This record gives sequence, structure tokens and C-alpha cells, in this order.
Amino acid sequence: MSNAPKTTNAPVNPPMQSWKEKVFSADDIWQKVQEALENAGAEMPQTPRRPDVRAIVKNTSGAEARFLNPGDHSASKEESIPAAGDDTAVMIMFQGDTLEEQYDNAQALFKKYNLHETGMDENFIKAIRNGEASEFLKEAYGPAPFEGQAGKLVDVSWGKANGKTVDVEPKKGLSGAFGARAAATETVFFVQVPLFVQGSSTTPELIESAGIAVAVASDWQTGEVSTRPIAASVARDFYGEHCDNIPVVKVDMEGFLSEIDLKNGTVLTRPQEKDDFNGPKPAEANPM
Repeated sequence: MSNAPKTTNAPVNPPMQSWKEKVFSADDIWQKVQEALENAGAEMPQTPRRPDVRAIVKNTSGAEARFLNPGDHSASKEESIPAAGDDTAVMIMFQGDTLEEQYDNAQALFKKYNLHETGMDENFIKAIRNGEASEFLKEAYGPAPFEGQAGKLVDVSWGKANGKTVDVEPKKGLSGAFGARAAATETVFFVQVPLFVQGSSTTPELIESAGIAVAVASDWQTGEVSTRPIAASVARDFYGEHCDNIPVVKVDMEGFLSEIDLKNGTVLTRPQEKDDFNGPKPAEANPM
């Protein structure tokens, strides 16, 4: 007699779904944060963000190099790298979710194609075109000035969230260089929404959560501001040891601010009588 479990065609109950999904607008939260900071005469501290490993390689083929960027950010329009003039180099970004992986791929690519000395010759151009170098390359675009871009590569010692440190030393040859730029800073904060779970006869317990990070960017041409949510686990990689110093914004279930901790000794809380954080609340709160 078989001991295998019996199978039936009985319908499986679908997962329970809430009657309403709650979505918060990062743009709206950032606007409230800006207004609260302005009213308090405070500023949002900037947070260093992990740099990526990159390379700059001269076109040494003797002719214009044309190929598609593996990242395809130009809508399938070919990149064009001249062989003469001021801008004769290609910029390269590497595969890898961590600095270590990117650095390893940079070293492997430079060794395989001898990019330090031979630069972007016909052999390397062909490797980009046919996808042979795709295991290393994330982006290849340009044109750019070789010396100008190579000069921006510096010694980087990046502290990770786990306490370890990654050192990236720039490597430069006659026709190719790779390394990292100094870490840039950006506006980022964690958004936390207090949620509690209560047992049959227990005190409600707060769900422990780092929340979700929100990065704020400004378009360099138009000045238009945009926000980008980043999962906490990803933020730990982006901001490394600086994660613990990222400001925290607490938001209630209606989407209104209740506290801003700038992590520099300044904590702003919502007043009880006058709401300097969010302005007058509408009759029916709808932060969206």
C-alpha cells in the first residue's frame, strides 16, 4: 500500500487580502520633510554613497569605434568613440553587486584584453560588439577624455555595513585605467511606519523594522527633484557603515510626519497644538 500523500483537485483557498492596500507617496513625504526642516531652521544631513568601480580606455584602433552599450541606455543607438581629438576614450562600468565583485571583474577584463597597454583596439571592440566581454561589462559608453577621467580615480577605503573595509586602488597604464572615484554624498532618509501586533491579552508589540530608505535626486539639467525608494537591505550595501547615521522619518498611518531624527543630535517631533510638520489636516486625510 502506497504511503504517498493523496492529491485532490479541491480548490485551494487564496491568500487573505486586505480590504485596502496602503501606499505612501515618497514625493509627498519629502515635501512634508522639507517644510518641517524649513520651519525648524534645520537641514537634512548628506550621506556618502558607495562609489562603483569604473574604467577609462583609449580608442587605439585607428578608426572610429561604434558599438551598442551593453546597458542599452541610449535606446539602441550606437556609441561612437573617435580615434582622434580630445575625447577618444570609452567609459566602462562593471558587473557586480559589490565593490569586490566589480574590482575582480575590472582586473579580469584588463588582464584578458591587456587594456592597460593596448587600450580599445580592434580585438576589444569586437568583444564588445559580439557580447564576448559581457560577463565583465555592465556599461560601455562615451566618448570621454582619457586623462581627465583617469585623474578622477582615487584611493578609496569603503567601510561596509558589516564592519569590514574594502580598499580600491586605482590602476593606470598607457592606454587604460580603472578604479573608483571618491564617494559622493546624497540626500537619503529612512521612512518608518509604526505597526503593532497585539495578542489575546498582551501589550501591543512594535514590529521591528528599519523601514525603507528614500533617496532624493535632482536632475542636473532641469533641476527637477525625484525620489526613489530603496529596500533597507539594498541601502545597507549602498551606504555601508554610514547606514546607522541616515536620518529617520516616522510617518503615521495617515501619511503624516510624527518625528524626524536627523541622527546628529537633532530630533524634531510633531507639536500637539500647532502642526508645523504637515500643515492643516484636511477633513478627510488623504496624503496621496
